[in-house]
Amino acid sequence: MKIGWDISHLEFTITDYYYYGKLSHFLKECGFIVSEVKDFESLGHYDTIVFNYPEKAFSDLEVHQIESWVSKGKIVVFAGYYKNEDGVGEIINSVTKHFGLTMNLNETLDHSSEDPYFVNVVSRNGLKGVFPCTDTVSGSEVILTSSVGHVGSQVRVGTGKIILLGTCVFWDSFSLHLADNATIAKRILAGEEV
Repeated sequence: MKIGWDISHLEFTITDYYYYGKLSHFLKECGFIVSEVKDFESLGHYDTIVFNYPEKAFSDLEVHQIESWVSKGKIVVFAGYYKNEDGVGEIINSVTKHFGLTMNLNETLDHSSEDPYFVNVVSRNGLKGVFPCTDTVSGSEVILTSSVGHVGSQVRVGTGKIILLGTCVFWDSFSLHLADNATIAKRILAGEEV
């Protein structure tokens, strides 16, 4: 499985050792081939495409290209952050709204958690995760939920799917090994059900 980690929209990079070094190492151990991709058009050569905290707006042409990739079987993952930090939620929504998925642009607090910013989540297959600093999401097929709302949804388009996650830090070096986060990350990136 080849993963194209986009950096053409100023995303957090998978090669940033401090933030995503553990994820990069974990994915390689699992047999994934992970590449940072600067050229948007080159993303079409990958099985899974990740937009992790995109800070640069997408053009209409890029939105159409994403739809084309997904309809042909690609998995496209958008991972945001709470409170619309840096306008990332609005940037993601400018793409995902075309497919019925939206970030709700809020600050989600789980008062049942030891730290209310660390939201306890459950996948529809029973995996338990911890999503720090997450937004809630709306639309289509819910894949991850919490006591304070849905934090992961997907929509199938053609033979592929678009996945929207409320946070980009559940799989960072600080959170990857909390609860079942690593398994959730692996399954999402492999296009498997969570």
